[in-house]
Amino acid sequence: MSASASTPLSFTIFGTGALGGFYGSRLLKSGATVRFIAHRDVDWIREHGLRVDSPLGDQLHHPVEVYAASDPIPRSDVVCIALKTTQNAHLPALLAPLVDTGTVILNWQNGLTLEQELAEHFPQAVVIAGLCFLCSNKIGPGHIAHLDYGRISLAAQDAQGVAWLPRLQAAFAAAQIETDVQPSLLAARWRKLAWNIPFNGLSVLLNQNTDMLMADPEARALAEQLMHEVAAGAAACGVPFEADFIPKLLATTERMAPYAPSMRLDFLAKRELEIDYLYRRPLREATRQGVSMPTVALLASQLRSLDRANRCV
Repeated sequence: MSASASTPLSFTIFGTGALGGFYGSRLLKSGATVRFIAHRDVDWIREHGLRVDSPLGDQLHHPVEVYAASDPIPRSDVVCIALKTTQNAHLPALLAPLVDTGTVILNWQNGLTLEQELAEHFPQAVVIAGLCFLCSNKIGPGHIAHLDYGRISLAAQDAQGVAWLPRLQAAFAAAQIETDVQPSLLAARWRKLAWNIPFNGLSVLLNQNTDMLMADPEARALAEQLMHEVAAGAAACGVPFEADFIPKLLATTERMAPYAPSMRLDFLAKRELEIDYLYRRPLREATRQGVSMPTVALLASQLRSLDRANRCV
């Protein structure tokens, strides 16, 4: 589906959790047509609506156009993926009924090689990465708590995606969501990994939120070491970071409201951890370029062991 430039965009949010619920709420408030796909919360949201608590203003949306993945769902111009990457083996089959020629797939997931896989499965679609810098948690059925930030960095898979970026930016601007455009998808993905790899993993390993990690000199030093290994991997893959990138990222994290990264919440809820795309894929790509990331590899190994033990209890 390809909407004309003069008509408002419609969105389907696949995954109504901390991320999809927040951004979907902002788009709804702007007047956009937004369809949500939820799993366990479908009946709750149909009866009670979608609630988002936020410094930007609390919202309760009711009624909400919400579907189970198995329902017949009207086509939208933009399909936003907010599912955990642990479900990506099923993603092609889940997305197939939603994707037409010219449909924009806006991928909000974290990790590496995601967009290449989507483009291979859906050559008729327009694939764009949306890298979200957001502190938001799901705290109950249909209930999202937004704590801080919210910017989305947009990076297109190809020239067809680049042509769509102004329309997406306009739609998000109307929803009071800040966006920027990254010229290199690969660079944008590695830059996001520089935060996700240390802080998601260490939050599980050390049982601490971001504020505690930053306040502990040894934890902070370990996070910085992991960041420098990610920087080496990125440089080997042809997308080096600026000299001041890591200090700025640490300073931003220091200013962040106390936050439990998504991997920590998944671990506490005994859900499978997103290790493959966040750790295995970057390690694989760096190794192909002859660069090792030993501390990242050790962290990934420890997370795999913790994940297995945690879900067997």
